[in-house]
Amino acid sequence: MSGKLNMGVIGLGLIGGLHARIISELPHTELVAVADINEEAAKKTAQSYNCDFYTDYNELLARKDIDAVSICVPEEYHVAPAVEAAKTGKHILMEKPIAKTCKEAMEIKKAAEDAGVRLMVAHVLRFDPRYQQLYKSIEVGQIGEPVHLYLKRTNPAASAKRLKGRVSIFYFLGVHDVDLMLWYAGSKVKRVYAQKVSKVNADINSEDTIMAIFNFENGAIGCLELCWALPNNTALGIVTSAEVVGTKGAGYVEICDQGLTIYTENNVFYPDTLHWPEINGKICGNLRDEISHFAEATLKGTPYVVPTDSAIKAVEVIEACFKSIETGLPVDM
Repeated sequence: MSGKLNMGVIGLGLIGGLHARIISELPHTELVAVADINEEAAKKTAQSYNCDFYTDYNELLARKDIDAVSICVPEEYHVAPAVEAAKTGKHILMEKPIAKTCKEAMEIKKAAEDAGVRLMVAHVLRFDPRYQQLYKSIEVGQIGEPVHLYLKRTNPAASAKRLKGRVSIFYFLGVHDVDLMLWYAGSKVKRVYAQKVSKVNADINSEDTIMAIFNFENGAIGCLELCWALPNNTALGIVTSAEVVGTKGAGYVEICDQGLTIYTENNVFYPDTLHWPEINGKICGNLRDEISHFAEATLKGTPYVVPTDSAIKAVEVIEACFKSIETGLPVDM
């Protein structure tokens, strides 16, 4: 495959809309068509980026001039468009998580393998230079063998309220950190123990906070803290951290104030400067790098940064955590 990668986007929510825009802006991709059950959203996106639109993604997938698709529908709807995309010979960029169960994840993987198409799950933090450089320090031995890992991701309660209990924080946000922890530890998880509390978000039957302990086969221990019960203050949009302590050193990622603070008469803002900021009229940052990598690797036939099995392993760990929460006991993997 050479030249440009002709792509379609299925699902035009916040992330899908960004995918469509970035694909239209990249020099080695061509946005051919978009699809969403909301006709108005699909039509508006198509007009913005001069492409075709559909309300039925099967019509998009039937097109012979589309090489690959970005699937950005909610987690519970991943299987059907992924399987159909594979059957029609389309390479797949799948928004995280790959699926909400290991069974569904394996179904998607098998469909891609059977059809001979490529599949990459969009774990965007693997393209974040902060998390990436921490991984590199582990990879080259600067930190030594991991001793313990601690990852934290917290959001305002508005994030949970907006989703109205449709999805757990573990799948919507925490899958990022589970993937990172597995990446950093370089080892399989052998046991998990997780607990949750629900007070702020009890009205939507959703967690406030989940705490999980991971025991790795290499002897390392990990701790994960997830929360979307913070006050709805605009300054608290992204409060995350990562800590890896090893036998030779330690590494830290701390994200809240990203070097940019905006003060208004009524508020203080800490805008995101790396995920998808708009600079000089174009979307830059991690998401652009992720989609660009998918396109380049697909065109060249080179490996993806995110192996499919790693994405599936993250879902497997989350499933074990839910079982632990349900039983109140540690769960062996």
